[in-house]
Amino acid sequence: MKTRKARGLLSAVGCLVMVATAATAACDGDDAVSPASDASPSEAATLERDAGVADADAAAPELTKEEEAIIKTLGPLPAVPADKTNAFADVAAAATLGQMLFFEKSYSGPIVVADDGTNGGLGALGATGKVSCASCHGGEALEDARSKPNNTSIGIDRGTRNALALVNAAYYPWTNWGGRFDSQWSLAPAVAENPRNMASSRLAVAHMLWTKYRTEYNAVFPVPLDAALDPAAADAARFPATGKPKAAVTDPDGPWELMAAADRTIVNTIVANYGKAIAAYERKLVSGGSALDRFVGGDANALSADARRGLKVFIGKGKCVSCHSGPTLSDGKFHALLVPQTGVGVPAADLGRFTDVPPLLASPFNTNGAFSDDKTTGKLTGLAQDATQQGQFRTPTLRNIAKSGPYMHAGQLATLDAVVAFYATGGGTAGDAGDAGVVKDPALLPLTLVGTDAADLVAFMKALTGAAIPVDLLRDTAKP
Repeated sequence: MKTRKARGLLSAVGCLVMVATAATAACDGDDAVSPASDASPSEAATLERDAGVADADAAAPELTKEEEAIIKTLGPLPAVPADKTNAFADVAAAATLGQMLFFEKSYSGPIVVADDGTNGGLGALGATGKVSCASCHGGEALEDARSKPNNTSIGIDRGTRNALALVNAAYYPWTNWGGRFDSQWSLAPAVAENPRNMASSRLAVAHMLWTKYRTEYNAVFPVPLDAALDPAAADAARFPATGKPKAAVTDPDGPWELMAAADRTIVNTIVANYGKAIAAYERKLVSGGSALDRFVGGDANALSADARRGLKVFIGKGKCVSCHSGPTLSDGKFHALLVPQTGVGVPAADLGRFTDVPPLLASPFNTNGAFSDDKTTGKLTGLAQDATQQGQFRTPTLRNIAKSGPYMHAGQLATLDAVVAFYATGGGTAGDAGDAGVVKDPALLPLTLVGTDAADLVAFMKALTGAAIPVDLLRDTAKP
């Protein structure tokens, strides 16, 4: 007789009731009593299954030793990995400053997509100081819960992708759907200047830090903010009010190109530190302790019967674990699924990794760059743009997935049921991604999901919700 703990990992997957393509099928499994039948319990269960009624509480057969071994790799969530490229990643004062900056709005540019009462817009047309990181990363998973039912996020303008959840983002080897960033800290500087996100500039960021957070910044970083950032300084002209690279000289951001190289380096260092502080805060947004973690730890009752059946499908016929593997439930890699480019705000085509590799390699803020605190990670070694990257997007974590819809890179699928249905058909078809050059991952094939398989998979994914983020970490601490 196995112990109760062993039964937790060796619990099973239930009977199959209804074919995912709407056909019906019977399955072999434990019997259940029909609520209204003169038949024997065994016959009644068979009648229920033939009628397409889910036997949600059916006992599940035991897993094989191989399946048990796979399940043990899915949890618990380990400690947040070190980030040697950010020397301030685990400095408490940096995280405190980062939380302030995460909610800071004052330096954001003029609104392009105005609030119409239904679109989740953040202000009137042309209004400034309305957008912060938190504007597109809210809710329980710190993802875009505001601009629903639209597919893509709205900051200053409508974005082309759905905002990824920031809970557990510290575990990501790459940031952004296409891996545009190879560290967590390099994201914020780009977001600040992106015309769709915050439409600001690195000079505006530096001035904001001087005006509002000079004391906090100087307490964390070894080189204090340059006194010439003070508008009253005799040499204040060294640092114009706004400016960023590649702007025309006549553009409001054009003064950047006229600055001395040494002063541009000073500003870039400040902006890199701004990103490192925000990353230090985001490293605290960790949610473990899900029902799956407890099940892996030996709690036989942590997963419901349908979630246990879903787990069996997840690691078996569903082949989900091929990409959603390890404690983060993500392989951290990029795959082309041919998700149709449809929906509000979704562009006709998005080549994903193929588009994002060149700016990653060119960025002064990548992990090989001058502002990285460890240039020996090797993450970029051998990386180059390649045609096979077309249409590839990063495998997201499934932890807290029930809290982070809509799903896929542009929010094309509204529910977990829709996600399962998409995979059951083998993903998209040629042309769905909006570009003929996109080739679907060969591992993506139609699935034989029958009975309660699809519903059980959804039940399992709902069991991946972890502990809530502490309220203090979600508090707006930006200075007025």
